[in-house]
Amino acid sequence: MIRIGAQVSVAGGMQQTLEEAEQMGLDCLQIFSRSPVGGQSRGLPQSKQMAQWLAGAQIRPLFVHAPYFVNPAATDEVMHAKACQVLGDEMRRVRHLAGDFLVVHPGHQQTGASSIEALDAFADTVISLLTARGRVLIENTAGQGKEVGSSFEDLARVFNAVGKTSRVGLMLDTAHAMAWGYPLTTANDWKLLCSLIDENIGLARVRGVHLNDSLFPIGSRRDQHAALLTGYFGSKALQDIVATADEYNWPLILETPGKNAAARAADLAILRNIIAGL
Repeated sequence: MIRIGAQVSVAGGMQQTLEEAEQMGLDCLQIFSRSPVGGQSRGLPQSKQMAQWLAGAQIRPLFVHAPYFVNPAATDEVMHAKACQVLGDEMRRVRHLAGDFLVVHPGHQQTGASSIEALDAFADTVISLLTARGRVLIENTAGQGKEVGSSFEDLARVFNAVGKTSRVGLMLDTAHAMAWGYPLTTANDWKLLCSLIDENIGLARVRGVHLNDSLFPIGSRRDQHAALLTGYFGSKALQDIVATADEYNWPLILETPGKNAAARAADLAILRNIIAGL
């Protein structure tokens, strides 16, 4: 069975988040445990009930997305230490929330650092996270500005540095892939991308898909999602991604932009119609 999920706000508390997920008929879930853009992290007063609530709602896996305000690819010692500290704390928060994975963006080059140096710094960050219990998913980026980790050849360097551990996997973001320059219009586009991922990282290391359309053209390097089939996604590629997710048991997470409930409902309907036709 393909597990369908979405990014859901936790502003009203975790119980309300899970109730909203149940109302949408979600099988899995992605959240931020804290503000993604900064500020002091809040306590997790409902964390003791989370495992029970998740089991009752039959929602698994629970993905927790790391905040954006630290740079895991920082080569500056102070900034790198800060990223490791914040993300290490986030790993503990995932555990307290009975979560399954921490999803992390690789970050960006600092002034004066090469992309290789930034990727190696990010690999060091990921390795530091493995001292805590839990699992990490590395998400490919759109290549916006000085972001690293957009090509799967670059990500292969990180995975090779980390080694063959089951605790580190890939979260494939389709909008980011398109923004970087990988077209997803035809079935052959998806076949070629699968081959590229398998050659460099291994399809077996994919643990989920952020199933997003891109508002801007292929290769734009602009990170802006769009509702499904309103951007540059091809319907045939989308269908084949869903079929591959079924084959590999990849959860599909929608990150529909904005707070438009109707747009998210439409995305869920498109996805469920495709699944029904498999």
